[in-house]
Amino acid sequence: MDLINNRTKDITKYALDGLYERSKAISANTANALTPNYRRKEVDFESSLRQIIKHDNERKELQSQNAAFYQKHPDMILKGRSPAELALLSTDLNTTFEINVEEDMSDPVDADGNNVSIEREMMDESKNGMQYMVLANLMSKQYQQLGSIISGQTGQ
Repeated sequence: MDLINNRTKDITKYALDGLYERSKAISANTANALTPNYRRKEVDFESSLRQIIKHDNERKELQSQNAAFYQKHPDMILKGRSPAELALLSTDLNTTFEINVEEDMSDPVDADGNNVSIEREMMDESKNGMQYMVLANLMSKQYQQLGSIISGQTGQ
């Protein structure tokens, strides 16, 4: 088990950041449930995480191909690679993470133009809170295991 996996740590951190922003949006939605013409806010960060994971997988595959090719032809490293592949190899994918907060343009729930449903917000907050708690606990356990290894405890 790789206790110090930057990819896992980074993705977990980004997910926690996204869940935190979603919690803020849900709180704002709940607080404005009776505000005329208020449009609920929605937060999307999962699509950005999927893109980071996809591009990172592509980059790892390209690095693996380059390493295998280089062993056979050390003088030809990176030759024959497209500009897009070369750019992918040098891109810091962590800078591409985005949290998008958008207005929900669905039909109003009430006659006053407000589209917040308290029931939906409560269900969303419960789901969001559980996801945050699971990720935070997993990250905490990773750091506890790392701390045990550093301090020389065997964990038995």
